[in-house]
Amino acid sequence: MNKIKTLISTLTTPRHLTLQDGIHFWQEKVLLNLLLVSVVLGFITWIPSVALSIKENLWFIAIADTLIFCIILGLFLKPDISYTVRAMSIPMVSYCLGMILILTLGPFGAGPVWLFFVPILTGVLLGSRPASWALIINGITIAGIGILIQLNLTDLLSQFNVRVWYLATHNSWEKWVVICFNFMLLNILATLSVTTILNGLHNSLQNLAISDKKHRQIFENILDVYVEITLDGIILEVSPSATQIFCYSPKELKGRSIYSIYAPPGKKGQLLDRVIATGHIQDYEICLSDKTGQTRICSVNARIIQDETKNPERIIGIFRDITDQKAMVKKEKDLEERLNRSRKMEALGLLAGGVAHDLNNVLSGIVTYPELLLMDLPEDSAMANSLGIIQASGLRAAKIVQDLLTLSRRGVITREVVDLNKIAEEFLRTPEYEKILSFHPHVSVEKNLSAEFPFLKGSAVHLQKTIMNLISNAAEAQPDSGTIKISTANRHLDKPVKGYDRVQPGDYVLLCVEDQGTGIDPEDIKRIFEPFFTKKVMGRSGTGLGMAVVWGTVQDHEAYIDVVSQKNSGTRFDLYFPVTDDKVESPSKEILMNALMGNKEKILIVDDVADQRQIAKILLERLGYEALSVDSGEAAILYLESNQADLLLLDMIMDPGIDGLETFRQIRQLKPKQKAIITSGFSQNDRVQKMLVLGAGQYIKKPYTIEKIGLAVQKELSRIV
Repeated sequence: MNKIKTLISTLTTPRHLTLQDGIHFWQEKVLLNLLLVSVVLGFITWIPSVALSIKENLWFIAIADTLIFCIILGLFLKPDISYTVRAMSIPMVSYCLGMILILTLGPFGAGPVWLFFVPILTGVLLGSRPASWALIINGITIAGIGILIQLNLTDLLSQFNVRVWYLATHNSWEKWVVICFNFMLLNILATLSVTTILNGLHNSLQNLAISDKKHRQIFENILDVYVEITLDGIILEVSPSATQIFCYSPKELKGRSIYSIYAPPGKKGQLLDRVIATGHIQDYEICLSDKTGQTRICSVNARIIQDETKNPERIIGIFRDITDQKAMVKKEKDLEERLNRSRKMEALGLLAGGVAHDLNNVLSGIVTYPELLLMDLPEDSAMANSLGIIQASGLRAAKIVQDLLTLSRRGVITREVVDLNKIAEEFLRTPEYEKILSFHPHVSVEKNLSAEFPFLKGSAVHLQKTIMNLISNAAEAQPDSGTIKISTANRHLDKPVKGYDRVQPGDYVLLCVEDQGTGIDPEDIKRIFEPFFTKKVMGRSGTGLGMAVVWGTVQDHEAYIDVVSQKNSGTRFDLYFPVTDDKVESPSKEILMNALMGNKEKILIVDDVADQRQIAKILLERLGYEALSVDSGEAAILYLESNQADLLLLDMIMDPGIDGLETFRQIRQLKPKQKAIITSGFSQNDRVQKMLVLGAGQYIKKPYTIEKIGLAVQKELSRIV
C-alpha cells in the first residue's frame, strides 16, 4: 500500500515546480490528479461504453469515446507538453463529452452536467478570465439548443439514429427557458465561487511567498544564529550564520545534540532546564565550542513553542556570539583598573615626593655635619665612633627617602648602561642578601643568569634594590622551606603580551624571581604595589615600601611587570626591561680630597632654607671656595645687578617668591654667560630639564656630601660657556 501511495504521489507531483511557486504548483498538481483519475476510471468506463455503442449501432459515440480516451492518455503520458495546452484540453474534452451526450441522449440527460463542469474546470486550471469565456460558451450552447427545439430542427438528428429529443419537443419552450436560466445561474454561482476561492488562495500564496522570501532572506543573512531544538536537546533547524560563528555547516549541526558543542564538550548545562521550567530565558550566557576547538561565549534568548494541545513541543532561540564583546569589556576593565592603579600610585607618589623633599632638607644636617666634624677630629677621638653612627643613621634614612622618591617616580637620577647579570651577581654577594638568608635559613636560592645581552639603561642602585625586595618577598612567602629562583633571559615580543602590565612588542632583558610559597590572593595582587600594603613581619621585613619601590623602579625604567601567582603554588615576578645597544661605561675611580679643592672662586648660594645655606657654605669653604648666600631668587637677582659670581648654587624650589627656573631665566637676561648648578630635594623633573636647556650645567640632589658638591662645582667651573 505504501508503495502504491508513493507511486501515486510521484505521478501527481509537478516535476519542475515547488511549493514556492504558489498557485501554479497546485494547478499543475490538480491537472495531474485529473489526468490520472481520468485515465484509470476512464479506461474502466470506456470498455462497456464502446461495447454498448457498437451493439446499438452508435459508431459515432464509440469513435468519439475512444478518441477522447486516447487524448487524455496522451496528455497524461506526455507531461512535457505545455501546461496551457494540457489545461485547455481538459475543459474541451468535458465540453465535447457533454455535447455528445446531449446529441445522443437529449438535453435532459447527463450532457448538461458535463457542460456545467466546463467553466469550473477552466476556472480551476486556467483562472477566472478563461472561466468567464467558458460560461459564455455554455450560454451560447444552451441558447443554441433552445433554438433547435423552438424551430423543430431536432428531426434532423433522426437520421443519426437519435430518437430521444421527443422529450424536448413535447414540452413548451418556456420550460426550456426556465431550465436554461437555472442552469446558467447555478453554473455562474459555482464558477464564481471556485474562481473567487482560487483568486483568494492565489493572493494568499503570493503574499505567503513574499513573506517566506523575506523571512528566508532574514534567516539566511541573520548575523546571530537561529536554532530550533527538541526538548531533549537535538538540533532541528539552524541558520547558515552558524558557519560564521561555530565553523559548522547547518547540515553538520542538524540532528546533533546541543550538548555535543558545549564547552567543555558533553557538559550538560542548565539552558534547556531553565527554558522548560520558565517558558523562556533572556540574555543567558553559555560557552560553546566551535569546530576548531575554540570556546565561544554566547548570549541566548529562547522560548518554548507549544502544540495545539498547549503541551511543550520544541524550543526556538537566538544565539548571539559575544566572545569579542566580553573580551572588549574585560580589556576595558583591565585598562580601567590599570588607569586607576596608575592614578593611585601617582597620587601616593606626589605625597611621598613632598615628604621626601622636606626630609632631605632635614637630613642634610644629619649627614653633612658628622662628615665635617670627622674631618676635624683626630682618628683616635672617642667621639669618632658616635659621629660615624650618626652619619650612618642619616645615610640609612636618606635611603628610605630615596625609596619614597622612587615611589614618586623621581628617584632614578642617572641613566647609564648597566649589566643586569652583573647587578644580580653583585647583589648575591652583599650583606643585605646574607641578612635575608639569615632570617630564612631553610630557603635556598638558585640562579640562572643566562641573558646573552643583559644591557639596559638605568640605575644600578635601584635595580639592585628591586632584586633585593623581590628576593625578600619570595623568602617571606616560604616560612618553612623552599627554593627561590632568580634568572635572566632575552625575550623578543612580536605582539603585545597581556599580564599585570600590557607588555608592548620589542626586545627585552627579562628578570624573573620565582618562589614556591603560599601564593598571593587574587584580590591582594591588585594592591601589592601600594605603599605600606604588606602582610610581612613589620620590623624584620621592612617598612612596607619594598614592592612600591619595585613598581616605581619599573616605571622609571620604562619597563613592564607581570605577576603570576596561584594559591599554595608559588609566585613569579617577570620584569621586562628594554635592552640597549649602547656600550657599558667604565667605572669611575675613587676621587681624592685634594683633587676637589678650589681656588677662591666666588660661589653664590641661593636657597630659602637657612640650614641648607649654612651647610653648603661650610662645605664650599672647606673646599677652598669663597661662599656667600641669599634666601630668595629676588635677592640673587638684586645682588648680581651690581656684583659678580663665578657660579650659582641655585635651589630649584623656593617659597615664597620665584623658583629656581624663573630666577635663572632673569639672571641670564642680565648675565648671558652666568654659570649655575641646580640643587633640589627632588630628582630631575620637567622644570629642571628646562633649566638645563637654558644653560645650567649640573644637577645635584640633596642631602649634600662634600664629594658630590665638590665634583659638581669643579666640573661646572671648568665648562666653557
